[in-house]
Amino acid sequence: MAGKSAVSLIARRFLLSKSSDQFISFIAWVSVVGVALGVLSLTVVTSVINGFEGELAKVITGTNGDVILYTRSEPIANPRVIESKVKHLLPNLRAITASFVTEIMVSGPNGVAGAVVEGVDLTTLNQVTTIPQKIIRGKMPASENEVAMGYALAERLGAKVGSAIRLIAPAVSDGEGSSEPKVMQAVVVGLAKMGMYEYDSKFIYTPIASVQKFLQQPGKVTALKMKLAPYADSRKASGTLSSSFGYPFRAKDWGQLNKNLFYAIKLEKVVIAIILTIIVIVAAFNVVSTLMMMIHDKTKEISILKVMGFSKSQNFRLFCIVGVGIGAIGTTAGVLLGLVLNQILERTRWIELPPDIYYINFLPVVVRWEEVGITALAALVITFLAAIYPAYRVSIRSPMDGIRYE
Repeated sequence: MAGKSAVSLIARRFLLSKSSDQFISFIAWVSVVGVALGVLSLTVVTSVINGFEGELAKVITGTNGDVILYTRSEPIANPRVIESKVKHLLPNLRAITASFVTEIMVSGPNGVAGAVVEGVDLTTLNQVTTIPQKIIRGKMPASENEVAMGYALAERLGAKVGSAIRLIAPAVSDGEGSSEPKVMQAVVVGLAKMGMYEYDSKFIYTPIASVQKFLQQPGKVTALKMKLAPYADSRKASGTLSSSFGYPFRAKDWGQLNKNLFYAIKLEKVVIAIILTIIVIVAAFNVVSTLMMMIHDKTKEISILKVMGFSKSQNFRLFCIVGVGIGAIGTTAGVLLGLVLNQILERTRWIELPPDIYYINFLPVVVRWEEVGITALAALVITFLAAIYPAYRVSIRSPMDGIRYE
């Protein structure tokens, strides 16, 4: 009777006893449900935030590559020389592509909007980005005066595949020290959906030679996008390029391109986790009340156990096990239900979001098992801490209390 197995057996019988007061059983189940809801919420919310962060990272790298080297002054006149130096500096480099990016005005059938036109090198673009795979209607532009644009920008302008639009550059140098507006007539041959509203509502893609001719910058580029080997340190690579090239060049990895956004996501994740942990803490108070009422209900049994030789430490362990048992049942149920709900969200995508507010239009899900483990461990620790006081109270009671109670 004095062994650890006996303590565990009695704890299990106390926890699952059908002879206990029905109200105590109800409170115990409320405690279990409270812990389960807290763990369920934490499992689902952290997975959704992970998915949101991962989806944004996928879109950003799919549009800009892992690292981008760009000029903050005049366009690069010798891109091949720069490419060769980049290949020498980055042993983890897998592919590189040149682009010419500039802000313009675009006029469509139903209006005018500001946009970013990007001239792309069609021979290497597919090796670094996923832009060609994001065309949802039509095709990638293959010749001068052909463009593909983000679907949201096209909707705003009333443009479709086959529509004629005008690209308007407010100031293009004429080579003699002055500048003047310039207009390029173009045909929409494709609509792209990158998966991030910021890109889908602004970007226009066209062959790089078309932009160079339009802006009178033959052979020049403004940026070099790079694809690194899997698991390569993109932040370290961008630091190497920035320090090696200096002004007017600057390098950023995909995380630095939207640094404030990713910082806000991480901060939001921490705040939400703290708030949802309060649900588990509230459930832990129910555990305290459940154990205190159980001690009152089992006064006679506890006194008999003490007379039979149960020590204070064994009584303490007994009710700690009961409290942790309530937490374990709730934690297990919460984790399992959370994983099931994550699977439903991932497979069905039945919750839609306004993309102009949340960047993407669905709830992505990425389960990180270390976070699930931390959530489960935190719930168990909280319920254990909640059980300490009732367990201590019962351990110091006299065996005579049960007789007096009778």
